[in-house]
Amino acid sequence: MEGNSRPILDVKTAPSSFFWTIALFVIFWAIFYGLFRALPYVKNGSDVVFAAKLQWEKKGQVFAADPTATRVLIFGNSKILAGFVPAWFDQMSSANHLNVSSFNSGFPGSDLFLPPLEDLCARGQAPNLLLLTLPWTPDPPRRGIFHFIPDDHAVVEDLFPFRNFLRDLTAFVLSAPSHGGLVRYYRESEENERAVIAARGYHLITEQSHFPGGRLPDDFHLASDQPAQAQVRVAPTQSAQIGQLNQLVQQYHMACYYVPFYLREGEAAPAAAFDARFAALVEHNTACKVIGPDYFLYPNRLFADQTHLNEAGARMYTQELFQLLKERIPRHALQ
Repeated sequence: MEGNSRPILDVKTAPSSFFWTIALFVIFWAIFYGLFRALPYVKNGSDVVFAAKLQWEKKGQVFAADPTATRVLIFGNSKILAGFVPAWFDQMSSANHLNVSSFNSGFPGSDLFLPPLEDLCARGQAPNLLLLTLPWTPDPPRRGIFHFIPDDHAVVEDLFPFRNFLRDLTAFVLSAPSHGGLVRYYRESEENERAVIAARGYHLITEQSHFPGGRLPDDFHLASDQPAQAQVRVAPTQSAQIGQLNQLVQQYHMACYYVPFYLREGEAAPAAAFDARFAALVEHNTACKVIGPDYFLYPNRLFADQTHLNEAGARMYTQELFQLLKERIPRHALQ
């Protein structure tokens, strides 16, 4: 029966195979991680801005060192990133004899606000005025037999921070010719990082603007626009973020306000001057107040693309926020 016998797996080779599998995994992990760290600007512009602001809020000097200045911090998504100009807000404050230091903590494609706020508070950079535009979010699914990791996205991010490197590298190489070549495009991304910090978090988004003068045409509209229907802000009645927000607001004696965001004229109907329903929800659950409407409407000429304001629009939005807030900035901030 020797001719019909089949070789059995040699158990002596199993540990060796397992070892080489792990070794190759570690080698490839180290190579990609090394490239990821060595080439931090080989990624799209929004990711560069996101990482730069998050790192600055963890370690940098966000507000002016002047202890008499009122610190104003606004959170939101890319609308706020491209809409709130700290230098202009502070200039208007100074013209009204107020001493203010403001910072734009809007993040592209994200509603992140509690982790960076906690970082700032923990290292003595808590704001005096906290401005929010997006409501808190619902809790993630509870851990169970089919969902035992509370935040699997965060776990993957920690283990494989370079997971999008090949995609980003490909997009970078394809886009480089239109930006003057690989080296110039890389330096451009590096400059974007410096610029967003110099502008205290404000960033003019140009990647999506394909119109002359960086202005949306007057006749621009989308099929999804609903000019006869108002948009309203909604929030879950239960969320762990509520307790975390309240603790920070109370512990660090912050005045917290929900302020309007913005939309294009024709994108939605005009918002009510004051959303009593949303205000009641906010004030019942948090130590924050609601001021102004849910959103402002601006004409197309103030937009760089279908979503984000251009420079003129950002100054307009910043000015309207200042008008809402100027009576709420402490009078002891007088210069």
